Amino acid sequence: MKADIQRYMLHKFLPFIFSVIAIFSAKTLDGYGNSGNGPDLIIGIVVEKMRYDYLTRMWNQFGDNGFKRLVSQGSSFTNARYDYLVNQSSAGYATIFTGTNPSAHGIIADTWYDRLGNNMQSSIFDENVVAVGGSFRNGRRSPASILSATIGDELRMASDFRSRVFSVSLSDAAAVLSGGFSANAAWWYDPVNGEWMSSSYYLSSLPEWVAEFNSRSHTEVYLERTWEPVAAPSAYFSKNSNPENEPFSHNLRRMLRRSDGYSLIKEVPHGNTITKEFALSLMLNEKLGKSGSTDMLIISFSATSNIDKKYGTFSKELQDAYLRLDGDIAHILEFLDAWYGQSRVLVFLTSDQAVAYPSSYKVYARIPGGTFSPAQTMSLLRSYLNITYGQADWISSYNAGMVYLNHSQIERSNIPLEEIQSRSSRFLNQVGGVAGTITEDVFRNNHFSEGISARLQAGFHPKRSGDIMLYLQQGWYERGFHGDQLTLTSYDQHVPLVFYGWNINSKIIDRQVSTTDIAPTLSMILRIPLPPFSTGKPIPEILEMNNNNSGR
Repeated sequence: MKADIQRYMLHKFLPFIFSVIAIFSAKTLDGYGNSGNGPDLIIGIVVEKMRYDYLTRMWNQFGDNGFKRLVSQGSSFTNARYDYLVNQSSAGYATIFTGTNPSAHGIIADTWYDRLGNNMQSSIFDENVVAVGGSFRNGRRSPASILSATIGDELRMASDFRSRVFSVSLSDAAAVLSGGFSANAAWWYDPVNGEWMSSSYYLSSLPEWVAEFNSRSHTEVYLERTWEPVAAPSAYFSKNSNPENEPFSHNLRRMLRRSDGYSLIKEVPHGNTITKEFALSLMLNEKLGKSGSTDMLIISFSATSNIDKKYGTFSKELQDAYLRLDGDIAHILEFLDAWYGQSRVLVFLTSDQAVAYPSSYKVYARIPGGTFSPAQTMSLLRSYLNITYGQADWISSYNAGMVYLNHSQIERSNIPLEEIQSRSSRFLNQVGGVAGTITEDVFRNNHFSEGISARLQAGFHPKRSGDIMLYLQQGWYERGFHGDQLTLTSYDQHVPLVFYGWNINSKIIDRQVSTTDIAPTLSMILRIPLPPFSTGKPIPEILEMNNNNSGR
């Protein structure tokens, strides 16, 4: 089976490798290089919705040069977790790169209710910027909503802006939030036109190399194919709706609906491959790692999240996406070997969030559960408040486990806010599937150091979070407005974390670490200031390796 995958990857990427060699053979690298005080380049790889146990479940199916190489030759943390309970993708990216939790960086979810504007606020929407390339509606993006600088910002300032920082993702939120305020550019995929784009926050026009990359119509090529398993049937496992011995086959040309533009590429593994190809092209054309100062590139592979949402956790499609992504990561590592050398590049791998077991697994395990309905629950709460306080619009919004009460109505009615928060909280505790609730008043007057309350508080921001935060019982999940599944439990917290390359030894570390530890660890390695609100702790095992190997 491994041989099949290797033959597939060789056939797929050999033409691209030759093109890379041709480009570099015509270029001189004289005059470039790091001064020796740090790695030439830092590569952050974020795989969306990657559970830690994907590494162990698919270990025997992976090739030797992708995930296995990172883990076997790097330092792998088996118990890396997010500190807060309700984790959505935007919050995860902001946490990784600011080194702190939503309680400080302010990105509490993908969206939140804005009381002043009386609307839902996107984590990256900015009406003051416009598209650079791509479509108008997908260009109004910037990091203006982040309330803390990132590791990339600190790197840029510490080097007097000689270091360069770039981010690449199919997802606009992933690219913007990981790049931070000072990124030279954040690049994301425009599903309307099938092209890579940015916004006027970063630059005024597309670089020539990006325009040329877009002109090659990579998306069109991939969407002409049929997506079938890359490995033998025995390589796939699952207890889901797709029978274990039945292969899948998806004719992408037939699935493509022009009314949706090119959004289909975000739901197939080829989207990750296009992301990889764009990232390699960026490294080549921007000459990353060749400036004399440490550069940084964040590569987010977000197709895995959309495939999980569409086909299900542990589905054959998702497993196939990871087998193909394994080949993409192997290609990145081979490229880094060829043009930088393993000793000159520091790579880290993690995820923005994990994901719960699929419902079929809970059925087999006989774990009781159900689906939490926000609409039905808010309807019940409104009826209760109308009976208690009189007919009025007492609730402004609900989002991701947060209930936003109507403060204006409460003030006009001369009702103490703490009273209605407390009554609403007690009522919600009786709703099926709700394990518990905590009010804004409790968070404001208390500090929790452990347990569920501490996790909820780590995700609570006083200006953006709701009046009440709730969490669900084991086995229950909330069906989000966009079809995503929110567990509002601890399932989303456990993710992989691997450091590889520059001054890193092979080691397995089982003690618990936090994703907030990534940014301060990088800061200490680079000898630069930590992001200002960083609450994470530099990982001593990595720093010890760095100090012991710094002279080699």
